[in-house]
Amino acid sequence: MKTIITILAAFAVLCLAGCGNNGKRVSTTDKDMADIPTVQYAKQITIDKLPEVLEQLKNGQSDYDFLGICSRPEACIYFMQDGGKFYIDYEAIAREQRPYLERIRKYASKQGFRVVETTYGNTPIDYDDMAQAPVLSLRIDTDIDSIAVVGKKLMHDIFQNNDSTLYDVVP
Repeated sequence: MKTIITILAAFAVLCLAGCGNNGKRVSTTDKDMADIPTVQYAKQITIDKLPEVLEQLKNGQSDYDFLGICSRPEACIYFMQDGGKFYIDYEAIAREQRPYLERIRKYASKQGFRVVETTYGNTPIDYDDMAQAPVLSLRIDTDIDSIAVVGKKLMHDIFQNNDSTLYDVVP
Protein backbone atom coordinates (compact mmCIF):
# COMPACT_ATOMS: atom_id res chain seq x y z
CA MET A 1 0.00 0.00 0.00
CA LYS A 2 2.90 2.35 0.75
CA THR A 3 4.10 1.79 -2.83
CA ILE A 4 0.76 3.00 -4.19
CA ILE A 5 0.85 6.10 -2.00
CA THR A 6 4.45 6.83 -3.02
CA ILE A 7 3.56 6.53 -6.71
CA LEU A 8 0.51 8.78 -6.29
CA ALA A 9 2.53 11.37 -4.37
CA ALA A 10 5.28 11.37 -7.01
CA PHE A 11 2.70 11.76 -9.76
CA ALA A 12 1.09 14.70 -7.93
CA VAL A 13 4.45 16.43 -7.49
CA LEU A 14 5.25 15.99 -11.18
CA CYS A 15 1.86 17.35 -12.19
CA LEU A 16 2.24 20.39 -9.96
CA ALA A 17 5.86 21.07 -10.88
CA GLY A 18 5.45 20.80 -14.66
CA CYS A 19 8.15 19.61 -16.98
CA GLY A 20 10.56 22.52 -16.45
CA ASN A 21 10.53 23.75 -20.05
CA ASN A 22 8.64 26.98 -19.33
CA GLY A 23 5.80 25.87 -21.54
CA LYS A 24 8.02 25.48 -24.64
CA ARG A 25 7.80 22.41 -26.80
CA VAL A 26 11.01 20.43 -27.03
CA SER A 27 11.72 18.12 -29.95
CA THR A 28 12.56 14.51 -29.16
CA THR A 29 14.39 11.80 -31.03
CA ASP A 30 13.80 8.06 -31.12
CA LYS A 31 16.72 7.69 -28.72
CA ASP A 32 15.03 10.09 -26.29
CA MET A 33 11.80 8.10 -26.50
CA ALA A 34 13.62 4.85 -25.76
CA ASP A 35 14.68 6.28 -22.39
CA ILE A 36 11.12 7.11 -21.34
CA PRO A 37 9.53 4.38 -19.22
CA THR A 38 6.23 2.95 -20.40
CA VAL A 39 3.26 4.33 -18.48
CA GLN A 40 1.02 1.64 -17.06
CA TYR A 41 -2.66 2.32 -16.71
CA ALA A 42 -4.95 0.60 -14.25
CA LYS A 43 -7.20 -2.09 -15.58
CA GLN A 44 -10.81 -0.89 -15.61
CA ILE A 45 -13.85 -3.01 -14.92
CA THR A 46 -17.53 -2.65 -14.22
CA ILE A 47 -18.77 -4.19 -10.99
CA ASP A 48 -20.09 -7.33 -12.73
CA LYS A 49 -16.46 -8.28 -13.51
CA LEU A 50 -15.40 -8.13 -9.85
CA PRO A 51 -15.70 -11.91 -9.26
CA GLU A 52 -13.25 -12.51 -12.14
CA VAL A 53 -10.54 -10.25 -10.72
CA LEU A 54 -11.10 -11.65 -7.23
CA GLU A 55 -10.61 -15.15 -8.66
CA GLN A 56 -7.27 -13.97 -10.12
CA LEU A 57 -6.32 -12.65 -6.69
CA LYS A 58 -7.29 -15.93 -5.03
CA ASN A 59 -5.22 -17.88 -7.57
CA GLY A 60 -2.11 -15.77 -6.97
CA GLN A 61 -2.32 -14.09 -10.38
CA SER A 62 -1.83 -10.66 -8.84
CA ASP A 63 1.34 -8.82 -7.91
CA TYR A 64 0.04 -8.27 -4.37
CA ASP A 65 -2.08 -10.15 -1.86
CA PHE A 66 -4.92 -7.63 -2.13
CA LEU A 67 -6.67 -5.53 -4.76
CA GLY A 68 -8.76 -2.43 -4.73
CA ILE A 69 -11.48 -0.97 -6.88
CA CYS A 70 -11.72 2.80 -7.18
CA SER A 71 -14.26 4.90 -9.04
CA ARG A 72 -12.92 8.18 -7.63
CA PRO A 73 -10.40 9.04 -4.89
CA GLU A 74 -12.81 8.76 -1.97
CA ALA A 75 -14.58 5.70 -3.40
CA CYS A 76 -11.88 3.06 -3.11
CA ILE A 77 -12.28 -0.24 -1.27
CA TYR A 78 -9.75 -3.03 -0.90
CA PHE A 79 -10.43 -6.74 -1.06
CA MET A 80 -8.22 -8.72 1.26
CA GLN A 81 -8.04 -12.45 1.83
CA ASP A 82 -7.10 -14.60 4.75
CA GLY A 83 -7.10 -18.36 4.40
CA GLY A 84 -9.16 -18.20 1.20
CA LYS A 85 -11.86 -16.04 2.84
CA PHE A 86 -12.36 -12.44 1.74
CA TYR A 87 -13.02 -9.23 3.63
CA ILE A 88 -13.10 -5.52 2.71
CA ASP A 89 -10.89 -2.67 3.96
CA TYR A 90 -11.40 1.07 3.58
CA GLU A 91 -8.48 3.42 4.28
CA ALA A 92 -8.96 7.15 4.85
CA ILE A 93 -5.59 8.39 3.54
CA ALA A 94 -7.02 11.78 2.48
CA ARG A 95 -9.27 14.30 4.22
CA GLU A 96 -12.08 13.75 1.70
CA GLN A 97 -12.29 10.09 2.73
CA ARG A 98 -12.73 10.66 6.46
CA PRO A 99 -16.51 11.29 6.43
CA TYR A 100 -16.97 7.88 4.83
CA LEU A 101 -15.46 6.10 7.84
CA GLU A 102 -18.57 6.69 9.93
CA ARG A 103 -20.92 5.93 7.01
CA ILE A 104 -19.17 2.62 6.40
CA ARG A 105 -19.13 1.81 10.13
CA LYS A 106 -22.91 2.38 10.34
CA TYR A 107 -23.48 0.41 7.14
CA ALA A 108 -21.45 -2.53 8.46
CA SER A 109 -23.29 -2.49 11.77
CA LYS A 110 -26.65 -2.46 10.00
CA GLN A 111 -25.54 -5.44 7.87
CA GLY A 112 -24.20 -7.32 10.91
CA PHE A 113 -20.56 -7.23 9.77
CA ARG A 114 -17.80 -7.20 12.36
CA VAL A 115 -15.62 -4.07 12.03
CA VAL A 116 -11.99 -3.93 13.10
CA GLU A 117 -10.27 -0.54 13.29
CA THR A 118 -6.66 -0.79 12.17
CA THR A 119 -4.05 0.94 10.00
CA TYR A 120 -1.61 0.03 7.23
CA GLY A 121 0.89 2.44 8.78
CA ASN A 122 0.49 4.99 5.97
CA THR A 123 0.86 8.69 6.71
CA PRO A 124 -2.23 10.75 5.83
CA ILE A 125 -1.56 12.99 2.83
CA ASP A 126 -3.52 16.09 3.77
CA TYR A 127 -4.44 16.04 7.46
CA ASP A 128 -2.23 16.16 10.53
CA ASP A 129 -4.36 15.08 13.48
CA MET A 130 -3.42 11.41 13.07
CA ALA A 131 0.03 9.88 12.64
CA GLN A 132 -1.35 6.97 10.60
CA ALA A 133 -4.33 6.85 8.28
CA PRO A 134 -7.23 4.88 9.80
CA VAL A 135 -8.57 1.73 8.17
CA LEU A 136 -11.93 0.09 8.72
CA SER A 137 -11.76 -3.62 8.09
CA LEU A 138 -15.14 -5.25 7.44
CA ARG A 139 -14.40 -8.79 8.56
CA ILE A 140 -16.97 -10.56 6.46
CA ASP A 141 -14.70 -13.58 5.86
CA THR A 142 -16.62 -15.11 2.99
CA ASP A 143 -16.24 -16.53 -0.51
CA ILE A 144 -15.70 -14.66 -3.77
CA ASP A 145 -19.32 -14.51 -4.89
CA SER A 146 -20.56 -13.26 -1.52
CA ILE A 147 -17.82 -10.64 -1.11
CA ALA A 148 -18.48 -9.39 -4.66
CA VAL A 149 -22.14 -8.86 -3.73
CA VAL A 150 -21.11 -6.99 -0.57
CA GLY A 151 -18.60 -4.87 -2.53
CA LYS A 152 -21.23 -3.98 -5.13
CA LYS A 153 -23.80 -3.07 -2.47
CA LEU A 154 -21.24 -1.02 -0.52
CA MET A 155 -20.21 0.93 -3.63
CA HIS A 156 -23.86 1.51 -4.50
CA ASP A 157 -25.19 2.38 -1.05
CA ILE A 158 -22.26 4.42 0.30
CA PHE A 159 -20.73 5.94 -2.84
CA GLN A 160 -23.86 6.06 -5.08
CA ASN A 161 -22.21 4.10 -7.92
CA ASN A 162 -24.25 2.01 -10.35
CA ASP A 163 -23.78 -1.07 -12.54
CA SER A 164 -22.14 0.95 -15.34
CA THR A 165 -19.62 2.77 -13.10
CA LEU A 166 -16.04 2.13 -14.21
CA TYR A 167 -13.55 1.09 -11.53
CA ASP A 168 -9.80 1.20 -11.69
CA VAL A 169 -8.37 -2.05 -10.35
CA VAL A 170 -5.41 -1.25 -8.10
CA PRO A 171 -2.60 -2.04 -7.64
